[in-house]
Amino acid sequence: MSNLSVLATKDGYRLERVLGGRKETALLRFRHRVFREELQWVPLSVDGLDRDEYDGFSENLGVFVNQRAVGSVRMTPGCQRFMIEKEFSALLPEGWTLQKGADSAEVTRFAVDIDQRGRRIEPAALLLYHCLYRWAELNRVRWMYFVVEPPFFRRLARMGFPIFPIGEAKPLDGGVVSQAAFFDWHSADPSFIRWLRQAVECPAAVQAQSHEFDYWH
Repeated sequence: MSNLSVLATKDGYRLERVLGGRKETALLRFRHRVFREELQWVPLSVDGLDRDEYDGFSENLGVFVNQRAVGSVRMTPGCQRFMIEKEFSALLPEGWTLQKGADSAEVTRFAVDIDQRGRRIEPAALLLYHCLYRWAELNRVRWMYFVVEPPFFRRLARMGFPIFPIGEAKPLDGGVVSQAAFFDWHSADPSFIRWLRQAVECPAAVQAQSHEFDYWH
């Protein structure tokens, strides 16, 4: 796994690994606002930070501008337990077997902030889309599992992500209709991968590792 902290930039926004300190506090506060205050998927926390057991063995990444967190994503390696195996297990069809191991991961806490006009911050969104591919590439991951609302699943599919549904969409606790799914990066179209790479700017060291680990095309 690479130890580089900044993975990519776009129009002043930075995609970074979050390793503690003020950046971690800013990221967890952003996650709290999105997932606990606005979406109300989990209860409010006393300290205003969104933290759970999965943070102890996952890698957090965030998009920052002027030290402010405007995007988040969390990657859990395949050697650890996934939320889709526990909290979201009702979405898995009977008999379905997850691919677990060094070449799999789970994506959770994916969120993009909105601007003052209520529109999604596009550079942050592009960096997070890029992050899905780049993290998988640097860590030699083929399968990435996640749970998403059906409209966002369709958006990712239209964009060209190598995305596949697992079973049917169902309402979870609270009535939110959700879809279990996974990326299979071995089936990604080469032109889509080129677009993801060119949509943002990457440090030379990241590009060098990218070429070393390029095994999709």
